[in-house]
Amino acid sequence: MPRESIHDTIERQAQRAIFEHALIRAENAVILAGAILLAFFLPSPLPGMLPWWGAWTWLLLGAAGVALMTWSSLKDPREREQAVEQLFREKYNVSGLRDRELKEKLKKAEEYHVQIKAAIKSQKDGILKQRMQRTTAEIYDWIGNMVRLARRLDAYRGDPIIKGDRDGLKDSIPTLQARLQRESDPRVHQQLETTLADQRRLQDNIAELDNRMQRADLQLDSSLAALGTVYSQILLVGSKEVDSDRAERLSADIASEVTSLQDVVDSINEVYDYRTLGSAK
Repeated sequence: MPRESIHDTIERQAQRAIFEHALIRAENAVILAGAILLAFFLPSPLPGMLPWWGAWTWLLLGAAGVALMTWSSLKDPREREQAVEQLFREKYNVSGLRDRELKEKLKKAEEYHVQIKAAIKSQKDGILKQRMQRTTAEIYDWIGNMVRLARRLDAYRGDPIIKGDRDGLKDSIPTLQARLQRESDPRVHQQLETTLADQRRLQDNIAELDNRMQRADLQLDSSLAALGTVYSQILLVGSKEVDSDRAERLSADIASEVTSLQDVVDSINEVYDYRTLGSAK
């Protein structure tokens, strides 16, 4: 079963939020209050002409009005877009990051995101614009994965356990090596060898983690540059000299970048649990 995209997850949550908000909006409260008051004070407004009309009719009309208002909210594309954007910003932002460099990268990525949406909105209505809107929905996944990657990098760089192990091994390994050369007792010598092997293994693991995090940081830089390229390409799409083929290639490029970012995030998750600061697997 394919994994649900970040955008689809946010949109599903936004729909639920819109529905909940629509139920408690002021207009619905007025409709329901009016229906209840009319049912109580004017249960049968025209008894001669509408003998079947009763208090329950006002209540049904009130319920229908609330349902109509709720349905219109759910179908309003502008309200849905605003809800998606709000939820996305709440979940994927720079809050909590300590590394200033990572913060700046994500802020720049968000600037591109805003510019890309504005560029698409300014295009002429038509099939090409609709296609670009569907394609760039994946930009949410792009930015979301950049944020997820940055959070893991930030946690790793500030991880006190990893830092303590890395610094401590620089002294402990040479000390053990020196003791091993001087030790004459066979049992102590064997224990020193075992301890030294364990510490070297830990040092190798940390070195591999460092290397993986460096590659992840480079991927973040690459993704930011690619996001700028996508922005410039979107400005070209729809111009006279560009046909829909470029939109197709752009869609493929975006999907490829999203997949690459997701792969990097997954590879880090396999070896490092950033939420527990130092739970290296």
